[in-house]
Amino acid sequence: MPKYNYDVIVIGGGVAGFAAAGMATGIGKRVLLIEKDRLGGSCNLHTCMPTKALIRAGIVRDTLVSTEKFGLGFSPGHIGTDKVFRYVTRVIDDVSKLDTVESFQEMGIDIKFGSPEFLDNHRVRLDGHSISGGKFIIATGGRPAEIEINGYRDAPYLNNQTVFNLDKMPASIIIIGGGPAGLEFASAFNLLGLEVTVVELADTILTREDGELVTMLSGHLTERGIKILTGHKSLKLKKAGAMTQLEVQNKAGASSILEAEAVLLTIGRQPNIEGLNLDKAGVKYTGKGITVNQRQKTSADNIYACGDVTGIYQMAATSEYQALVAANNAVIPLLKQKADYKHLIWVTFTEPPLAHAGLTEEEARAKYGNNIRIYRYDYKSIRRAKMEQNDFGLAKFICTKNFKLVGIQILGDRAEELAHEAQVVKVFGKPIHRLHFVPHAYPTYAEGIIKRIGDMAYLDWMSSNPFIRLGLKIMPGFRNNMAAVKSKL
Repeated sequence: MPKYNYDVIVIGGGVAGFAAAGMATGIGKRVLLIEKDRLGGSCNLHTCMPTKALIRAGIVRDTLVSTEKFGLGFSPGHIGTDKVFRYVTRVIDDVSKLDTVESFQEMGIDIKFGSPEFLDNHRVRLDGHSISGGKFIIATGGRPAEIEINGYRDAPYLNNQTVFNLDKMPASIIIIGGGPAGLEFASAFNLLGLEVTVVELADTILTREDGELVTMLSGHLTERGIKILTGHKSLKLKKAGAMTQLEVQNKAGASSILEAEAVLLTIGRQPNIEGLNLDKAGVKYTGKGITVNQRQKTSADNIYACGDVTGIYQMAATSEYQALVAANNAVIPLLKQKADYKHLIWVTFTEPPLAHAGLTEEEARAKYGNNIRIYRYDYKSIRRAKMEQNDFGLAKFICTKNFKLVGIQILGDRAEELAHEAQVVKVFGKPIHRLHFVPHAYPTYAEGIIKRIGDMAYLDWMSSNPFIRLGLKIMPGFRNNMAAVKSKL
């Protein structure tokens, strides 16, 4: 007779919960997955997938109104957007079909729905029944954070979940928050033809990103018609007929009134820990989330936590990574695996997108001083981008003096895909000039960026090699003309 009903109980059926449950059942453990609402989690149901679908709809609309640059005479007249949210709902439904109860049961994972609460560190109560587990992995995720602006209880506002419940598209929208979520929504709604204003308390948008690329992106979005107000505090919301007014104040103390049909709040996330009775299990937590060590272990020796509920980075890729660390340590404790975030990669899906892995230029200079190499490649030099009339962007690969890649920053079309080839080089510690020897199909964005930066680095590597320099200097008929070649790439 087993000591516990299950070897591992995973609480939360989102990205992190899926990964943890799959890892544990994969090595033969008896696993129960408990989900409060609907399988899929916040990323698939409320944030990641819906916002990308919204951006996709915006890109299609923008293409339709920009056909002349491709030599087409299409004149669509009015392009209706009121059914866009129905399309987003269809996307959510289609994605949900990939994560059915049956698919998990086929893997050997038991599924139960409800709101569990800990009785102690080995038992939870679910629907009036006690269920025991040897190890627990908490992956309950998070939800949109709220801000107590004067009048926020009386004036209507949206968050990144409720916005998709709109019946029709508003003509104008104010977005409070200039982080990744706020900028993605701003870009999507701008592409869909809305009047968009972004209000950010900090002095810049996207505070974690490379300063040079943020400046470029901010200028590009402004040129597209998005109004970006940085260094502005949101003071008061007020309903004004069919409109909503937002009073803001700049750093100098001057106030002004903004007005739009809708106000969207995107100021971060808060952990879903209510009702779990974590104190009964001996699990410590703060307002930011459950406290974990590098092994994703909580203050209770047999309980682990991962994903948004920990408050660490709060991205789908991070959630899955943490879940695998948590599951490995829970079921194979001898591994003692630690979470290491130096190889994190993320993308802000604006239009164009901004991909980020490793160090920004500012972070690299703080760590290495001027002992770095920065390879920049402008999209205006990419033949494929020229052909597609889409040549705004810049790629920055940041390396140590010995050509070790430590930072990947790409702003431009396909950035979300391009970054991954470079990420492989970075993770496995290969010198960037090794990309020079990798054939790439032509004409592609990868050939135009990844291969060309590899070529540039290879020329620098040859120029820095004392034996090659000496050979070019003393051998008849040879000379060092690599700088001229590099400038043409």
